[in-house]
Parts: sequence; structure tokens; C-alpha cells
Amino acid sequence: MEQAVTFTTAFESDAQARHVREAKKATVAASFGTFLEYYDFSCYGYVAAMLASSFFPSDNPTASLLSTLAVFGSAFIVRPLGGIVFGRIGDRYGRKPALLATVLLMGFSSTAIGLLPTYASIGVVAPALLITLRLLQGLSAGGEIGGAASYVREWAPPHRRALYISFIPGIAVLGKATAAGMAGLAAAMFAKSAPDWAWRVPFLAAFPLMLGCLWIRLKIEDSPEFKNLQTAGGISKAPLTELFKAYPVSLIKLMLFALVQTVGTYIGTVYVAVYMKAVLKIPQAEVGFIVLIAITSAALLIPVFGMVTDRFGARKVLAASYVFYIALSYPMYAIMGPESFNLTVFALVVTMLPYTLCQAGSYLMYPELLPTRVRSTGVSFGHSFGSVIGGGFMPYLATMLIDSFGDIMIPTYMLMANGVLGLIVVLSVRDALPGEARKYR
Repeated sequence: MEQAVTFTTAFESDAQARHVREAKKATVAASFGTFLEYYDFSCYGYVAAMLASSFFPSDNPTASLLSTLAVFGSAFIVRPLGGIVFGRIGDRYGRKPALLATVLLMGFSSTAIGLLPTYASIGVVAPALLITLRLLQGLSAGGEIGGAASYVREWAPPHRRALYISFIPGIAVLGKATAAGMAGLAAAMFAKSAPDWAWRVPFLAAFPLMLGCLWIRLKIEDSPEFKNLQTAGGISKAPLTELFKAYPVSLIKLMLFALVQTVGTYIGTVYVAVYMKAVLKIPQAEVGFIVLIAITSAALLIPVFGMVTDRFGARKVLAASYVFYIALSYPMYAIMGPESFNLTVFALVVTMLPYTLCQAGSYLMYPELLPTRVRSTGVSFGHSFGSVIGGGFMPYLATMLIDSFGDIMIPTYMLMANGVLGLIVVLSVRDALPGEARKYR
């Protein structure tokens, strides 16, 4: 009897150890793919000022920049469609096939942008091709977050879910940091001697990154929750329809959380590069390294706040984030400027505090708002829909409002209003009912 108990205990221990190993492998695969997605997707924002003259030449620099930012925003418009397409693949056929498909699409479309001829070479065909490839990037990005967050959530130990999931936004931020650093390095190396290469190099780096990511993702298994659901015959035949019929309130909350998170992301870490160069008149090479320092610090902080989220819960961490957005945005942006590199770095690093808290809390909140059957579709579509306004429209709006009113503090008002909206949404979240495969509703 004792031998049987010992054998059972050893078997359970081995199974648990194997599960932890697979969970770590799953987290690495999902996170590295998200690194590639956000590196590729963010490159456009960091070289927007350089792209403006190559694809949208104009006598008015602001008009050229607005055209370039409009293309940046166009990728967000198709992200919900990408969420539906890749989310359905994830909920119907598995998380792994969806994760492979998003990486392939993003890698090839980004590499193609780096190879595009400019307006001077082929005229209006150049911006048309740029828009097409940017839309393909948007489709890919729309499916990545839902697939990655759902996949890691379904592998991670319940008491460590926030920590495991936090590596997705943490590594994504590192992808943005790499994009910012690559843009700054390329500008420093090529802006004067070969300006056409200054914006191409960051995009061309996507191809080897895609190959590495594919190699890692091909080695992973699908999530235990999805495989159990598949074995039990519980796969949803129409996940989008079921999502709207059964979970509309949770979906709306997810969209609002995504809106708040992406406003902070794209105003505070992507548009800020355009803001520093075009509004504050900081040299491009300096801008790249300022953003690199700030968001590298964010990448290191997000897993730390993932552990904090496991301890205190997503709701409390998100509430703290939104309060810090309201309190810190104006004074930190007020001290940024070309006069002091160090002070600008300090200010941007401080603004990473609410940003990193928001990332850690939001990425745990997303998959916990929906059950396994519709999780990939719901998180992909909901996050992408919130991103349309939060990421696609806000950089354009900030540039337009600054040009119209002459108030360079416009971005801070947007971040503060963002914090107020976040507080309202987080107060509406309730615990899920017993027996549901989710934590919140």
C-alpha cells in the first residue's frame, strides 16, 4: 500500500514538474513571438518622421507627418478583423496554429516594408503599397495578443498567472525598446550619409527574427485547457456569435480596459518619439536612445509588477496605475525638452510607472474575463477593438490638437483623462460565478 502511495506521489510529482517545464516553454514561445510582433509593429512609429518625406512629400512638414500617422493608425482599424480571424483559429483549431500564423504574416509584411521603393521612384504606388503592408501588419497584431495571452494563461500555475502572463507585455515592451534603439542607431549611422537606409534597416531586421520565432513556436504543445475542451467535445462552433450572445458585458469591459491600456502604450511609448522630435525638437538620434532607456526599464519592471499582481490582484494594481496616470503625466512631460538629455530620460522613466502597472494588471485581466471556449476570440477581438481608438486614433489626434491649439501639453491631458476612464471601468468588475472557467466578469 505504501509503495502504491509512493509511486502515485512520484508520478504526480513528475507530471507536475513536466507541466511547469512546458508552461515555461510556452511562456518563452508566446513572449518571443509577441516581441517580434511589437518590434515590427512599432518600427513604423519610431521612423514615422523619416517615412513622411519618403512616401508623403509635401511643402508642409506637419501635413506629411499627419499623412504618415494616418497610415500608422490605419493598421489599428483592421486589428479587430485580425482578432476575429486568428481568434477563431485559436478557439476552433488550437492556440498553436494561430500563433504560428500571426508570426508569419507580421514577419513577411514588415520585411516587405523595408524593401519598398519610395515616392520619388514609383510615385503614388509607393504610399499605396505602404498602406497595404501596414494593414497586413494590423491583421497580424490583431490576433497575436489574444492568442498569446490565452495560451500562457492556460499553461501557467493558477497562483503565478500574472507573473507568467506579464512576460508577454514585458517582452513586447522590449520589442518596442529594440525598435526604438534600432531606429536611433540607424539614424545615427545613416541619416546623413544614406538617409534611405535610416528607415529601412529596422524593418529588414524582421526577417531573421521571424525565422527564430518560428523555430521556437514549432516546438510547443497546445494548452492543456484547450486539449481538454477538445477531448470533451466542448469546442465552440461559432465563438464570435457565442461571445456576443453569452458574454457581452464582459466583452465591453475588456474593450474598455484595452482602450485605456493602448492609449497609455501608444501615447506614452510610441507617439512620444514623434512628439520629442517634431514638437520638442530633440534630435532623432537622441530620441531613439531616450525612448530605449525608458522602455527598457519598463520591460524589467513589468514582471516585477506581475508578481505584485499575483499578490494583490488585477483590480488593485490597475486602480493604482490609473491614479498614477492622473498624478504624474503633467509634471513629467513639463520637464521634458532638448535642454537636458538626463532630465528628459528621468521624466520618461517616471511615466513608465503607471504604464508598467497597467500592463501587468491588464494582461491578466483580459483572459480572466472570458471562459476557455471563447477566450482567444474574445481577447483578440476585444483588445484589438479597444486598440482602434487607443492606439490608432490618439497619436493622430494629439498631433492635430497640438498644431491647432499650440499647447504642447495635449498628450498629458489625454493620459490623465485615460486614468479617469480606467478607474471607472475597474470599479465595475465583479468576481465570476462559481464553476465558470474565468475569474472576473
